[in-house]
Amino acid sequence: MKMKAELSQLFDRGIARALFTREFRLALINRYFHVFSALALTGGIAAALFSEDANATGFFHLQIALYFVSLFSLLAGVGSAQAEREEWQLLFTQPLPRPSYVIGKFVALTLIFAGVLLLLFLPPLLAGADLRMMAQLYLQTLLLAATFLALGLVAGYFAHDRAQALIIGVSAWLLLLFGVDLLALFAARWSGIQQLPDLWVVMLMLNPLDSFRIEALFALQQIPAEAANKTPLAAWWIAHAGAWFAGIAVVWSAMMMTLASLRLNRWEE
Repeated sequence: MKMKAELSQLFDRGIARALFTREFRLALINRYFHVFSALALTGGIAAALFSEDANATGFFHLQIALYFVSLFSLLAGVGSAQAEREEWQLLFTQPLPRPSYVIGKFVALTLIFAGVLLLLFLPPLLAGADLRMMAQLYLQTLLLAATFLALGLVAGYFAHDRAQALIIGVSAWLLLLFGVDLLALFAARWSGIQQLPDLWVVMLMLNPLDSFRIEALFALQQIPAEAANKTPLAAWWIAHAGAWFAGIAVVWSAMMMTLASLRLNRWEE
């Protein structure tokens, strides 16, 4: 019995290793990665050549992270989830828990993005950009990418086809990029909300894109420090902006992976 249990454990480990290898290979041929790799390299070279100082380089990378890294991460997640939809019935016959497919995809995609993002950050470093600033921006951008990879996986698993998945994913991206800010702007005009300014701050804090943007802008000294003293919550947020963004990125990623896992557990088609 002991030998049988050991063989079963080795078999399961072998399947898990094969699953991760498979997901990694599939991620490498994801066309969104190919497009983003070219974009990242072009952006990195442009930042190295045309940025006048360290703050300009950081601001350039901030814009790329907000508008391109988040979007291509989401699209890569959607593409990965939808790539093998017709094979789900066969894949789920393997002796592995279904959430392992979500975890495998997420880890593989995140590792590849970690490598691709070097194309964006290495050229400015070679041109003399500040190492500490670029390393901080790199880690924050990777956390942002992981968050939207997980969101893309959720959209891909919940949708019935690729077109629907893309619509759901891009709609969610637009809501987080523009919609939350517009809601906060309109809400700030109401007299009731004006009496509760921290409620407006909370709306921004819980949005990973706003959390990333505000933290990066303060780190790059693009927002005056006195702007953080409007409310106690805003002051606390700015004082712990880096830790807050890391925490909100991890929480969002965990929530999205949990939703994707629940979807796979309930899939019976």
